Amino acid sequence: MRVAHGRVIATKAGLAMAGDPAGSFDRAVDALLAIGPLASQRDPSWWLAWPEVTELLDRFALHLLTGPYIAQRPIPIDDLASVATGAVLDVFEFTSIDDGHVARRIGTDVADIVDALELAGMVRRSGVVEGADPEVIGRRRHGGAVELTAAGVVTTHRLLVAAGYQAPTAGRFSHATAAELLVGTDLDDVTVLWGEIEAWRRRLSPAEAARQLADAVGELDDPALANLALAVMGDMDPAVAGPEVRRLVTGPATRGMGLCWLVDHGLEDPQVLFDPDDVAWFVDVLAHRLVTRGPDGLCDTLALAGNHESQVRVIGQLWRSPSKATDTVLAAIGEVHPAKAVAKAARKARFQRRSWSGA
Repeated sequence: MRVAHGRVIATKAGLAMAGDPAGSFDRAVDALLAIGPLASQRDPSWWLAWPEVTELLDRFALHLLTGPYIAQRPIPIDDLASVATGAVLDVFEFTSIDDGHVARRIGTDVADIVDALELAGMVRRSGVVEGADPEVIGRRRHGGAVELTAAGVVTTHRLLVAAGYQAPTAGRFSHATAAELLVGTDLDDVTVLWGEIEAWRRRLSPAEAARQLADAVGELDDPALANLALAVMGDMDPAVAGPEVRRLVTGPATRGMGLCWLVDHGLEDPQVLFDPDDVAWFVDVLAHRLVTRGPDGLCDTLALAGNHESQVRVIGQLWRSPSKATDTVLAAIGEVHPAKAVAKAARKARFQRRSWSGA
């Protein structure tokens, strides 16, 4: 821009930039990365300067963005600092300072890198701690979390692809149903999975997301996926997700999982998990506890039926349950229950179920 007669006027170059804001954004980010987001803030003659480390961290800056890029949610800056510290200690050996001191300095460097990227519009920081002594610390901020802006997501994808990374963009299932999302996503990569879930949730209102997730619990045949849907609902406001989970309690196939969720979120008393007059759906409660809390959770929940003698009587009825999890639950009880009588009853009930199924 230029000033003429007290007025600010755009130059031809300024007008050209205004006509291509995305291109201008990319050029600004590329320039910052070429200079080095950390080197741009460092005086190489400063007595505490370590230019070789600064150079490494500037080359590492793009890698620091991969966590927020994949997760599609805020990442604690301390996690980024930990990754950067590991990279520095893998390359350099420090003889006069210990690793703890190195980690603290790297933490400061990472904070400065993130602040430079925030000024460039790539990231946002939240929950930061301002310097207590501005005369000493200046504008530096500590702690908090880092997330990419919308422009930062697009630009990070461009930079990662240019650097030779495979960089799928989260959001492949953003227009799918909750059931399609959970079936189609790679469950082995938790970070990618959560990124896809977050991208899907951003497209919907909380109420609609909760409704679809509840529908998915009833639609999915895989218990692990159904429990994952409930876990996502557990990350939502109980005032929004709770009514949808209560809807699940009205269905015989989803009653057990729904009640477990309500109990876990303090919306029901644990005693509701066992009804002595209707034990068929208790299998689903036990299956949920086995998946989410392991063998101890399974045995503790079975104890809601009473003492070992009462548990044996209940197991004698469980083998007739229509639940698909019945065989798995009986097998687990027979293998892990510490009481021999209860474990034996489970093995016997499993044999009865298999004989009955075969007949």
